[in-house]
Amino acid sequence: MFQMKKLIVVLMLILSGGCAMAQHTADIGVQLGAATYWGDIQKVNYAKSITPVVGILGRWNFNRRLAIRGQLLTGNLKAEGLFNNALIGQSGVSAASFVPTSNYGYNFSRSFQSVEGLLEFNFRNYKLGNTKKQSFTPFVAIGIGAFYSRAPRSGSFILDPTQANNPLTGLPYVPAQYAPFLVGGKRTNGFDVLTLTIPVGAGFKFNITKRLGGLVDVVVRKTFSDNIDNLNDPRRFLVQTGPGYQKATTGLNNNDWYATLAVSLTWQLWSDRGNCPIYDKIKKKR
Repeated sequence: MFQMKKLIVVLMLILSGGCAMAQHTADIGVQLGAATYWGDIQKVNYAKSITPVVGILGRWNFNRRLAIRGQLLTGNLKAEGLFNNALIGQSGVSAASFVPTSNYGYNFSRSFQSVEGLLEFNFRNYKLGNTKKQSFTPFVAIGIGAFYSRAPRSGSFILDPTQANNPLTGLPYVPAQYAPFLVGGKRTNGFDVLTLTIPVGAGFKFNITKRLGGLVDVVVRKTFSDNIDNLNDPRRFLVQTGPGYQKATTGLNNNDWYATLAVSLTWQLWSDRGNCPIYDKIKKKR
């Protein structure tokens, strides 16, 4: 009977990563970082497109190699760049005047909130407050999340080339003036965004005190929306032959991405007693 229990213990230790990694802990923390975007806007000036983000996190450490992290983030995304071959207006201009040029300035700015769950894998044995040998580790993470942003109704928006003529004469305005391009009665910068995301990241964990730890990580997120930059299905806005925009019917949209670089402080809330509770429990029954 004891041999059977011993075999069960060995199997459980293997599944949990060994006796040295069997202890469970729970942490909470705060984050401060910066975000950036890339998508349909071209030649983005990234020096002007870095935005602040803040967040909170909670983490359950299964053992000294595996952990799961949940986090809430809030911040802003913005970019300034070019979107060629489209008619572009700017917020605050009542009668958008458009003069054709080879390059077309485009910008957007929107606030967002996100919730994410990430599975972390440590490359070294790590435990908050442990010995110097286990006081730091690089790690990788992957997970799933949700992203929400209210319509900004500011920044650049697309103009309608079919509204370029004076209705009294049928001739173009001088200078040419265009009405906003409307989708369901809204300008192109008037839509909320709600989408799933896939975050993938890497970083470094380290101990500061027995219960206080630090975390630095970079997380890149693929979104399943093409409207973070207010350019949903951007090919439809390319000026082609004919009276107006010609919506593309083939190919995939250029889904938008964003990334964060964050520094976090974590505090250990709870820890199992003993280094190997399974083994200790069986040992007491011998």
